[in-house]
Amino acid sequence: MSQERMVNMAFVAIALVLWFVSANLFGTLLDALPPLNASSGDRWQWDAYIIGREFRLSNLLGVAFGVAGGILLWRNSWLFGQAHEIAGELRKVSWPSWPEVRLSTVVVMITTVLVACVLWAYDTVFAFVSRFVYKI
Repeated sequence: MSQERMVNMAFVAIALVLWFVSANLFGTLLDALPPLNASSGDRWQWDAYIIGREFRLSNLLGVAFGVAGGILLWRNSWLFGQAHEIAGELRKVSWPSWPEVRLSTVVVMITTVLVACVLWAYDTVFAFVSRFVYKI
């Protein structure tokens, strides 16, 4: 994958995260507002359905905020340069091979089980000592 493509994909990912976070934020804010026409029987909610039941006004605001944020970040020359520099440095890293990753994962799993057993033993001993002390 080229460096340019990695940087562009990172900006798209940032825009998607902005969309998700801002849509939830706008949904929370719009749900907190009192409904319009509260005195009449017709209670129109602020976070109204736009396209079906799944796409609401908060989602539309989130899409707009995510796209605008992604474009603003992408057009920022300093940030774009920094992203290219980071992508270049990531290309220079020597990543472990698949067998090394599997072996490291096995070592972490075994170490986790051993530490859990030691903690269980400590807990058992301290529980026994505590019961003994409280019975005295």
